[in-house]
Amino acid sequence: MPYAPADAHVRFALHPDHQPAVIATTTGPTADAARFHLHDHGFRSTGPTTMVLARIDHEEPHYTAQAAEQLRRYGFTTEIDPALQEEIDTEWTWANYSMP
Repeated sequence: MPYAPADAHVRFALHPDHQPAVIATTTGPTADAARFHLHDHGFRSTGPTTMVLARIDHEEPHYTAQAAEQLRRYGFTTEIDPALQEEIDTEWTWANYSMP
């Protein structure tokens, strides 16, 4: 069964007022499909072209990286703002820092 082309662009950036929350902005003919996938990753709609990811554990950069990777696998174009990319790159896991 052939699929429609993933002709949408998704831009991820840190929320300007509530970091580390992440805003995803979607554009393009198949933006609704991209929004569907983002919803599966915990993003919630805030407008016709924007979604936000806010988590109590403050792991938004980690989960945004996972969402962006999946969107790329589906053929969507993704862009990650440099400030958010820095947060993704500097993330660490608790397992790497054992308690004394």
